[in-house]
Amino acid sequence: MRVALGGAEDAGPSGVDRDRDVARLVRSTYARRDVACGSPECVAHAELNAALGVCDFLRSREQGCRAYVVPDLCAFRKYPEVFASGVVRDVIASRAHARRLGGRSGGGGSGGLPSMTRSIKGDSRAMGKNRSVFVFDDEHCVEVVRAMRSSSISREVACAAHYAKKVRGKFPIVVVSDAQAANAANAADDVGARDVFPEGVVVLSVEGFIEQFCGGSEGEAARAAYEAARDAEDEMEGDSAVASTSTGTNYEAHWNERDVELGLSEGVLVKGVLKVKALGVKCEGHVDGVFIPSKHAMNRAMHGDVVAVEVAPESEWCASMINTVLEDEGVRESDLSASVSSSPKTRTGKIVGILRREVMDVVACLDSIDEEEITRNPHAKRNGALCVPMDGKIVKIKLLTRRANELVGKRFVVRVDRWRENQRYPNGHLIRVLGDVGDVDGEMAALLARHEIPAEPFGARALAELPREGTNWVVPREELETRRDLRHHRACSIDPPGCTDVDDALSVRAVPQSERGANGGAFEIGVHIADVSYFVQPGTTLDHEAQTRGTTVYLVDRRLDMLPSLLSENLASLLEKRDRLAMSCVWTLDENLDVVDVWFGRTVIHSRHQMTYYQAQAIYDGKPPPVDGSTVFEGEDDIAVVREDLKTLVAFANKTNAIRVAHGAVELESAELRFETDAQTKSPTEVIQKSEVPMMRVVAELMILANSAAARATHSVFPSCALLRRHAPPRQDGFAELSRLAATKGVKLDCSSGEALNASLARIANECDPEVTTLFKGLATRAMSEAQYVSSGSISATESSFGHYGLALTYYTHFTSPIRRYADIVVHRQLIAAVEATEMEKKATEDATRRGLDSLAEHLNERNRASKRAQSRCGEIYLLWLLRENPMIEPAVVHEIRDDGLMVFLPSFHIKAPVRLVDDDGNTVEELRESDLVDVSPGYNSSESVTKWVQASPVVGVAGTRLRRSDDVLEVVRSSDGVVLRSYSLLQTVWVQMTCKPGRAQGPKLELRILDVEAHAGAREARLVARRAAPPPAPASLSAALKNVIKSRNPLAMDEDDAGDDLDTDENRDERVARHLNVPSKRLRDPLAASLAGLALMDDVFITVDDSPMDALRVVPINLSRVSDSKEFAARRAACDAWARFVSTRSAGAAGRARSARRSQRLEDAHARVADVKRARNSHLL
Repeated sequence: MRVALGGAEDAGPSGVDRDRDVARLVRSTYARRDVACGSPECVAHAELNAALGVCDFLRSREQGCRAYVVPDLCAFRKYPEVFASGVVRDVIASRAHARRLGGRSGGGGSGGLPSMTRSIKGDSRAMGKNRSVFVFDDEHCVEVVRAMRSSSISREVACAAHYAKKVRGKFPIVVVSDAQAANAANAADDVGARDVFPEGVVVLSVEGFIEQFCGGSEGEAARAAYEAARDAEDEMEGDSAVASTSTGTNYEAHWNERDVELGLSEGVLVKGVLKVKALGVKCEGHVDGVFIPSKHAMNRAMHGDVVAVEVAPESEWCASMINTVLEDEGVRESDLSASVSSSPKTRTGKIVGILRREVMDVVACLDSIDEEEITRNPHAKRNGALCVPMDGKIVKIKLLTRRANELVGKRFVVRVDRWRENQRYPNGHLIRVLGDVGDVDGEMAALLARHEIPAEPFGARALAELPREGTNWVVPREELETRRDLRHHRACSIDPPGCTDVDDALSVRAVPQSERGANGGAFEIGVHIADVSYFVQPGTTLDHEAQTRGTTVYLVDRRLDMLPSLLSENLASLLEKRDRLAMSCVWTLDENLDVVDVWFGRTVIHSRHQMTYYQAQAIYDGKPPPVDGSTVFEGEDDIAVVREDLKTLVAFANKTNAIRVAHGAVELESAELRFETDAQTKSPTEVIQKSEVPMMRVVAELMILANSAAARATHSVFPSCALLRRHAPPRQDGFAELSRLAATKGVKLDCSSGEALNASLARIANECDPEVTTLFKGLATRAMSEAQYVSSGSISATESSFGHYGLALTYYTHFTSPIRRYADIVVHRQLIAAVEATEMEKKATEDATRRGLDSLAEHLNERNRASKRAQSRCGEIYLLWLLRENPMIEPAVVHEIRDDGLMVFLPSFHIKAPVRLVDDDGNTVEELRESDLVDVSPGYNSSESVTKWVQASPVVGVAGTRLRRSDDVLEVVRSSDGVVLRSYSLLQTVWVQMTCKPGRAQGPKLELRILDVEAHAGAREARLVARRAAPPPAPASLSAALKNVIKSRNPLAMDEDDAGDDLDTDENRDERVARHLNVPSKRLRDPLAASLAGLALMDDVFITVDDSPMDALRVVPINLSRVSDSKEFAARRAACDAWARFVSTRSAGAAGRARSARRSQRLEDAHARVADVKRARNSHLL
């Protein structure tokens, strides 16, 4: 059935009537009967609901459902906390309403569904933060479309009648509509009034629905949410009446939707995300390269909103006036007076429309002035108070509430409602109180709320879907009969100490000679992953819970699991000495550890040992394993067997890592802060730097290989709907800052490829201190584009379109951590279908998966970003809490020069922070010769045991001095004669004192003061300790790294007559590598890159070169006793050394050119000797 849908409520960008203010969209669509409904009561669509994973999205009568609820548009808009936040369950929203509530928001922005609607994106399955709202695709349901066309009933009533037929009188379908309930009441005395609504459909007002259908705790929560929203609406109307007579702030009206769409299509407007740079006396921001110079030009848009910008004529372009180190804290008059714009004029514009509000729920506290007034007069009547968001880039909000006195000293969540043209601040209403400002629990609740991290325990329905046997569960007999039994393979897990959610285990098996096939397989190496998909079936409550959470979030003081602990720590976890279900990737390797085959499938395994990284490393090194894990070894023989397995794993990981690096894999770094905390107060007592051992890289390499193999396996069967992990090549302009900093050290940064970037970073490492090297690697990490989940069908299917740039792999996904990532569960399901399903089943799986994979990938990307931000911010908060009582002295690198100070990078913590060098009067601050600390009060009510902390003394400058700034240098000069007293340059290492400055609205902040390292005793001692612990200087380049590797080897004496294979002969090696390891099929563009392999993992590799060293570099496992000719070996080694010296030669200047010529000649001579030795060997053989 084909119908045309139209009307003002469906107005959109097409079908525009330019002569009318209200656009009308005429949309041609097909109505059909196979529309998912999410109800377990529905028999007709049971299979469809199951295929889409929504078979029990709504509850049945047996599960305790009393009614399905269908609110109208007005009810959703006015009372979203009642119907769209989980207070009321079994709520149905029509797709037409969901699109209006979440798809667009104009300048008024009247709210609507919360962040849940942003995740729906028009899909029929709600993938948001709660399970209570199901979005029904009424626009394509033939029964609803016919009902609306054949009678005068509303959209909500038509949807309700459709569901009433499904539940067959078991419970009513309630349409919640104040307007329709009032009309029904007025018509109650009319003849036939009882026939106005279809059978099984009840129409009630919001208040009437709560009275009749909400009882117990649900009823209390629903009534509280209803009353709060009603009060806010009443106060908003009163506030609007006052505002209508106000002559205060006046913003321009936003363009209507029709004009915005036309402007975007004609190129008159620019669409993008507003990124606020600073708020305060002066406000600035950017939208896709367009400078927004003021709060008035932002025109009621907030940080993160998707907006439309009108670009001004070039004559009106301007430059940024803000270049202060404290821009995140709000720009003050003194900051502007010290700023001198040195930026060029750039495209400038103003915002004329808000296409989508990003900011809806904001964590805030009361403004200090309003809080003081409320404290002085707690009983005074007031209709609201000003509140300040924790995010300094979001404007203050006028909170409409009569309970402001209850919010003194509290952090809370406020929802932004609307922002009229004549209002200085947007209006908002209270959602919930989080806790006390400054309290540990309150601040952590605020952190979770800011990033929308769900912290609620798993519901009873989800827990009920776990095996009834609980911890007594054993592998069922039918699984043993249908899965590949790998319990005889020696498997073990290697994880951090204290790990309980064991996702993966590794195994090694030497294939007996009698079992070897034609491919020459000598070893089987397995990566075995917990089979979570066995316990988490599609469409179940547990599946939805996991999907909603998306990922496990690891915070300093807690872990917020994606799955219930019974599953994540026991039933699915690959614990030692227990049979467990797994999804396995098994490689078959030949004697040279080259991959000849790969197998995927469901298995049963038995882990022998549950080791920590440090235990595995000690065993590999031949040392007694530390007692830091739960595993117990059965004597020296057991340890010896494990050691041999580890050697095989290490050699294989070495080889594959070398191949990836040779093809351009980029290995960067980031910091991970860990803390020792007090068990009672939860306060941090010590910050711990993560201690890395090579075994961590070995395990990571094997996981990378398994992920890549899984990606290729799923994509080969489901090319249009495989869930992949894509890392696009970085944009060259993303490295602009990095290139500018490298130039200050005389290094030209080459980012054209992964190999070139590696080489550039290696040269920087040779030129700079370790702290500066860490800065460059950190900046390079940030310059990279973000890796994202994608559906393979959403992008062009070329080799590089969904590859992973950072890992140098053509296929990649996430397969190895299903206990903590929902994406891995999806990949497991696709893998099972790929290797086990019939062709018909594969086609059905592909059709069902394709429908919602794009929106699922977007949801998982958003959850992944939120998790990373929350984890990073949590580490910073704990570091600040530690600094309250324990200030630190650390090295820092000057990263940016600002008008009033420096932005520095702290390598120990990978944190960028400001150092202000002037006081409020513009006088410069001296370097500290000794720490000047004072005890201060936090400045707000805190329930913690710590009521004061140590802080640096107030900044007081020296009269008669000022700052003088250039692009690369900041000088402290005497005002009278301009004499330079001291200076700071880019990439200079300085020593700073780290303290914590109390902050009420935005939380505590890091405060840095530069120390006089020669006079300050603590700085001198810290510098001395750092020098003693400093690692050896980094190699000048990758060729120098190769030279270090070669020189560090001590080859064993060899017998000239010792027979062996020529390890350099393998004509098809690159083609086979590309096929089995998913690296790009190409010759090595830069032979220098492979030299990193000798440093990256273990030392089971040796590096050799072919006759032409610039043509190919080989990294091969080698047993030196097998080299056939010691003379040839020595000649090859000498050629390697000569080549490394030549490539690392600086050829600048006459002396450099002469040195390069000498080394070039030595290289030719060395290769001539290699050729002579090979000719002599061949003559001898003949």
